[in-house]
Amino acid sequence: MRSGLVRTVVALGAAASFAFTASAPAAVPVTSIDKDCFAPQVRLDPKVVNGVATNPAWLARDAANQYCATLRIRDQAASPAYGTGNLTLGAQLYGQKAQEQLADGPGHLHGGLTTLVPGSQSADAFRSVEAWEKLTGGTVTRVTFTSSDGARLHGHLWMPPKSLPKPRAGYPGVVITDGSVQAYEQLYYWAAQGLAQYGYQVLTYDVQGQGESDLLPADCSPSSCQGVPYQQNYNFYQGAEDSLSWFDSKANPGFASLDRSELGIAGHSLGAAAVSWVGQCDTRVKTLVAWDDLQPIDITKCAANVTVPKAFRATKLDTPALATTNDYEFNVQPASAPPNPHGGTNGGGGAGDSGYLSLVKAGVDSQLVSFRNGTHLTYSYIPLVLPSNQLSERFAFYYTLAWFDQYLRHGANPYTPVPAMTRLTTLGGYDASADRSSRGVVSFGTGTYDASAGNQPYLVKGISIPDSLSFYYFSQYRLTDPRTRAVRTCLDMVAHCPKKQPATP
Repeated sequence: MRSGLVRTVVALGAAASFAFTASAPAAVPVTSIDKDCFAPQVRLDPKVVNGVATNPAWLARDAANQYCATLRIRDQAASPAYGTGNLTLGAQLYGQKAQEQLADGPGHLHGGLTTLVPGSQSADAFRSVEAWEKLTGGTVTRVTFTSSDGARLHGHLWMPPKSLPKPRAGYPGVVITDGSVQAYEQLYYWAAQGLAQYGYQVLTYDVQGQGESDLLPADCSPSSCQGVPYQQNYNFYQGAEDSLSWFDSKANPGFASLDRSELGIAGHSLGAAAVSWVGQCDTRVKTLVAWDDLQPIDITKCAANVTVPKAFRATKLDTPALATTNDYEFNVQPASAPPNPHGGTNGGGGAGDSGYLSLVKAGVDSQLVSFRNGTHLTYSYIPLVLPSNQLSERFAFYYTLAWFDQYLRHGANPYTPVPAMTRLTTLGGYDASADRSSRGVVSFGTGTYDASAGNQPYLVKGISIPDSLSFYYFSQYRLTDPRTRAVRTCLDMVAHCPKKQPATP
């Protein structure tokens, strides 16, 4: 039944148009979130015959999972507030970006072919820079810096609201590297805004060839043109390194209020691969978050992948890393038989759990969280045409915040009542950290529409953590308790950490 709804929703999304409004969030009506998508986990025997699952209950659960993986499209299409807003903000941003290109001149041709897609500029139309500044009192500054090959890169520096007292040593800092093709910095404002509201200084930027950054390096000839075509590893790997170096320099307008001893990085897709390398190869990075997904790193091959200043070159794996992944990549498709629970090309991340396991083997703290009915687009808010579920963006923020609190704030955050280690390891329900900080709004972006109150952002407090995790791919961790220094391990969070890892989650 629900597999037919998948086709209907996708067809609707491909034909619809969209837009922007911003307002303070109200409570989400209980009916706005499809609770069936996070129903209690039930272990089912697929009853495989000739390589194909035959159990009707197993097949029905899989069909429901596919339907749930598309609900963000349905909610966008059903929201007049989103439709009006996306058109309004989209037109505003098109004009703004055209002016920025004109100001940069013909010698700095911007990349970002995907920014020409109608509506793409506004992405999550409720998360404009201006709306966030007005709602929170935080400040955002457009910044420009030069990459190693001379390309001019553009981004934004996000400073915490003035109502948050600055720590004596300064704010911990996070640099976010965007993903490839469909993903540019606006699509990661959900993370930048949320982290800044919790007292982090954050940099978002476009890598060379994407968004508003230069398509070409400073010196480009037919025989030598570094980073072109624009979807090369170089653009992301070296971009992650160059942005970190700029962030950690006096050119950063927030330098005086930055705690340079507490720097983290995060990235999505090809950006996740980039931060996997930079996070292990550059000693300035104290921790990293890879949104789909973490790559295994050979520390002896750092120089072949990224150029790190000599003073900061690492010689061993020792950077704690959080990896997140999902049931699906770009396409939501049936699992006609149980997939490899360690992940692979169709779900569970392209690298599977190999990046996570490589750090565990090296004795480095790591965690892998696989989201139920999530897709690769969970982390990049694409309007209407590419599928994602309702809540995994909020789940991802919950774990991202807890991870940075654990490794950049030593387990505590003055604006959250629950210790980071507890948030990372609890198998109860989500707390309110992904919904609201103690000082203001966190979740005011993507959500559902209520005729009497407009857009209603998704909130996740109270949702069962094991029930939000994949029943196809493992979620697991190896963490050091900051109080006792004892190592805590979990082989399967869905099964509440059994002593032996089961055949499937």
